[in-house]
Amino acid sequence: MAVYDENVLQQYADTLYRQAQSTVFWTILRYGFTTFLLALVAAVAVDWFGHVGSDSEPMLYGWALIPATLVGGIAGAAVGRRKAFQLKLLAQQALCQRQIEMNTRPRAS
Repeated sequence: MAVYDENVLQQYADTLYRQAQSTVFWTILRYGFTTFLLALVAAVAVDWFGHVGSDSEPMLYGWALIPATLVGGIAGAAVGRRKAFQLKLLAQQALCQRQIEMNTRPRAS
């Protein structure tokens, strides 16, 4: 039979806060990298099918990759902040439950 341990809620809340701290950074990185790869594939496909002259290829890659990566990073920041907020909210709920338990626990006489 499991025994109640009040420290589990504190550990859970601490873990959620640590995850929230790095969520924004890693989400920006993941979204930026994904859009970079998608833009690179699109640029290579356009180049492969000959829709762009050979003298403008370097410009095509630069004009496609840099803005796509920036847009992906901006989108990743928005998503990451939302995820981080959700993690912090869960941590606060756990801390609230822990505080309620501590306040309603019968006092030893």
